[in-house]
Amino acid sequence: MALFDTDVLIDQLRGNEGAKKMMMKFQYEQNSCSVITSGEILFGMRIEEEEKTFALINNLEEIPVNSEIIRLARDIKTKAKGFQLELYDCIIAATAIKYNHLLVTRNAKHYPDNRLKIFAPNY
Repeated sequence: MALFDTDVLIDQLRGNEGAKKMMMKFQYEQNSCSVITSGEILFGMRIEEEEKTFALINNLEEIPVNSEIIRLARDIKTKAKGFQLELYDCIIAATAIKYNHLLVTRNAKHYPDNRLKIFAPNY
């Protein structure tokens, strides 16, 4: 199962052909995103983008944040010596680790934790 990062979903919404082709590779799987990713996308969405944005998000399983994920996110941040990790990235990483999902992101450098399985498309 794949957990999509915000950057990949934004590329998809903007009609990036590489993102579209890459997403097709995962079309037969139950795909997901963190509720954090949904929030990042919705907060940046324009009114005219509502229909396609909600259609994309509604086709993904939104994984909620709970205390276990928050504690794991803190562990990720604590162990990431020499990296300036953002709270949201730590929560997304913790979600992928907890549910053993492949994290699909073009920003692999934001996720230095070796417990993660990462697929970084280069479209």
